[in-house]
Amino acid sequence: MIAIHMTESAAPVVLVDLPYAERQLIVVVSDAVVAAEREAKRGDSGTSLEEIAVAASMMSQVAGRVAVLAVETARAAGRARRDGVDVLTVSSTEAASLTFPLGHPRPKVLYVGHPAVPTTYYAAAGFHHHTFEHKFVEAVGLVMALGATQLEVDMKGSEARVDTKRSRSRGSSALFTATLKGNANPTLPAGLVWFPHEPTWQQVAEGRLEYGLTQFQLSVRYEDDYGIDAGLKVKAGKAGLDLGGSFQEHESTVWRIEGKFAE
Repeated sequence: MIAIHMTESAAPVVLVDLPYAERQLIVVVSDAVVAAEREAKRGDSGTSLEEIAVAASMMSQVAGRVAVLAVETARAAGRARRDGVDVLTVSSTEAASLTFPLGHPRPKVLYVGHPAVPTTYYAAAGFHHHTFEHKFVEAVGLVMALGATQLEVDMKGSEARVDTKRSRSRGSSALFTATLKGNANPTLPAGLVWFPHEPTWQQVAEGRLEYGLTQFQLSVRYEDDYGIDAGLKVKAGKAGLDLGGSFQEHESTVWRIEGKFAE
């Protein structure tokens, strides 16, 4: 029988305290498997990680298939790390403080942390879609809170691919237009997370709040994929990790935001 000793290495990790690069990619498994993995990394045992993980799963009293999946997830994460993908194995207890899409977390699924909200994680397949959508919603809410009477937010992304047989292009876009009564007391809405990192948004807000701005138009291009690209997709799949759906690649996106405020 393999003995599992709970040491200080099994203490819960507070993910929000880690740098983004260290907590960007995670998988979620049972507490016992995480404790076993961390003990194995310390080198305190003469047995392999796989043997310890199996024993830990048995000790966790998690029913059959669930225990097997937890072990398989830890093993897949280990293979991904050996291939250069920095995946953090997170326990169920540690993950309880995080926010996941409805129905998640699931075994063997690779999750990506929101770049601006430390407690939010998305399945890797939909990471770019969800971050795009979240930023879009914040941009609209910001301009409305500043008292816009007319508003248009137009975001377009395109990506061209060429192969030996054919060429094709694909793109994504979002458009929001509105006519409003406006707000005589413009303010910044609560809970802004992208705003502190967007100098152009800040300039519009300052112009409205401090200098009586009545009309604006800005255009910004976003190209950062946060390392969630086709290379990650291949390595994760090779290691046996699931992306949680059909992978949506990043597209360079041009945002055009314009609006009018009351005099």
